[in-house]
Amino acid sequence: MNIETLSPQDRGKQAAGVAAVDRHVQPGMKLGLGTGSTAKWAILRTAERFRAGELAGLLVVPSSFDTEILCQKEGLPVRTLQDPQIGAELDVVIDGADELTSTLDCIKGGGGAHLQEKILCDSGREFILVADESKIVEHLGTRFPIPLEVHPLARVSVIKTLAKRGIQAQLRYGTGKAGPVVTDNGNFILDIRFSSPIEASQQEKELKMITGVLEVGLFPQRARRAYIGRPDGSFLVWER
Repeated sequence: MNIETLSPQDRGKQAAGVAAVDRHVQPGMKLGLGTGSTAKWAILRTAERFRAGELAGLLVVPSSFDTEILCQKEGLPVRTLQDPQIGAELDVVIDGADELTSTLDCIKGGGGAHLQEKILCDSGREFILVADESKIVEHLGTRFPIPLEVHPLARVSVIKTLAKRGIQAQLRYGTGKAGPVVTDNGNFILDIRFSSPIEASQQEKELKMITGVLEVGLFPQRARRAYIGRPDGSFLVWER
């Protein structure tokens, strides 16, 4: 897509995704690819370089059905994390963020894939975030809700447990079908909000302890580097 036809926000997303791939993806790597509108640009750039013969021997592991379909469409060699060629170990994982702080803590899960994304993240030697400037916040949870992937049987009990802690929870609904959003794993998503700033590491642990909560969309102290795209197509590099 011609950069002149992109919105300012999409120019930032493209700049971040392309920079991360060009600087970190090499031939023969096992690459984890995230889900979402910014991760898409990393996927497209990876495919472009692969077709040009720059990434011989590359294998990619997608974090969702959506990413898997795009990777296959673009001709990338898709594998699962359990594939013997992957062995549950990835060289680099590139993914987007719904909110991002200066310490590189982030919220993920706007696309409903944060369980798989965290599995890939924790299987990678290096986790790299890509985002546009609009995703930068001082404190997590100020604009974007924190998603919880929850077993359907635990929906009501988890909501009640959260309410006792003063945490608002809302079952996520989408489009294209009646009823709530169902994840690739067959679960529901609760979007939660806090009334005051949170300590991400502590909340991640506490929320994971609730029976029926399968994963939390908080990713604290995981990324070492983030590429932040600007509306003019330039980018910043943040490191922790």
